[in-house]
Amino acid sequence: MDQGSSATAPVLDGQLDVDRLAVMFGIPDLADRLAAVDERITSALGGRGALLGPASVRVAEAGGKRLRPLFTIACAALGDVFDERVVAAAASVELVQIGSLVHDDIIDVAATRRGRPTINALEGLDHALLAGDYILARAAEQAASVSQEAASLVAEALTQLCEGQVLELRDAFDTDRSLDAHLASIRGKTAALFECACRLGAHTGGLAPHNSTAAGRFGAAFGMSFQVLDDVLDLIGDADRLGKPTGIDIAAGVYTLPVITALRGPRGAELRDLLPDPRGDQGGTRKAGDVAAALTVVRGSGSVATALATVDRYADEARRAVAHLNQANVGEGLWAFPRTYTTWALETLMDRRYLEVPLTAEPRD
Repeated sequence: MDQGSSATAPVLDGQLDVDRLAVMFGIPDLADRLAAVDERITSALGGRGALLGPASVRVAEAGGKRLRPLFTIACAALGDVFDERVVAAAASVELVQIGSLVHDDIIDVAATRRGRPTINALEGLDHALLAGDYILARAAEQAASVSQEAASLVAEALTQLCEGQVLELRDAFDTDRSLDAHLASIRGKTAALFECACRLGAHTGGLAPHNSTAAGRFGAAFGMSFQVLDDVLDLIGDADRLGKPTGIDIAAGVYTLPVITALRGPRGAELRDLLPDPRGDQGGTRKAGDVAAALTVVRGSGSVATALATVDRYADEARRAVAHLNQANVGEGLWAFPRTYTTWALETLMDRRYLEVPLTAEPRD
């Protein structure tokens, strides 16, 4: 198998580089393994002269963290396995992620993603809808080439992803949204796919059932930590580093853990008045709200600190799930990664002004 060249291997989000990860996980050729997955994704989408191929490949090549393929590769490496089945499994789970993002862009009416035009903005809504379906079909094809169990794992993750997204849409603009409802949503829309990535790696690596279960628990807990952290960065991130403006969730009526916590705090009534209201003041016209003012209230409420404590709690849950695997370098890497990722994301993507007063006050100019 042509695994590609490490000189052109992907870099996770441009900052968390593969060389560092290779040392952490004890996989010297990790860059080549990730490059092989990227090559498989491109060939799966762009082959056979598919009319939907060019737009789909453009989205796939726009970058991204590639954390899910990383986890598939790492969990398979626990069984000392890296072969075509691992590549196909890792490509499958990333294709699900890419396809779901295309559909997300339709729902959000997003014009760009990672600084590039979305398919719905460039080729049109119908093309985007079909491209998202096409990418998911290619994901299924890759999973089926691994085994029936792999295909079942991917299908179940996709089902949970859809359910999680529907829960989020159901609760849009609901200032009475419960924390349990929010967590159920992110378990489906984010954590389930991370769990799938780890279970696919364990499956292709031939791990014992108890270790496969542990790997799945790791992925699910990391996925929860990842999403809560992502929600925090929507509040205190640097727009240039994130590649998107902050406050997108509030503007879209997606009230995440920090907002839900702030709504139940001393300034909850004030925040409620600032948030967009789909019912409107009269005639059903949606009240636009004051997103900037709402962000200021949430940032100054202490709820970001609460959310970061939740990030740490889920990260520790992930670490405990694989603590018994620390006799191997790969196991040590999995154990260390959740905390490493949180530190990296905050240091890299957080607005530098919040380093002085990150949790309790609006930064000074």
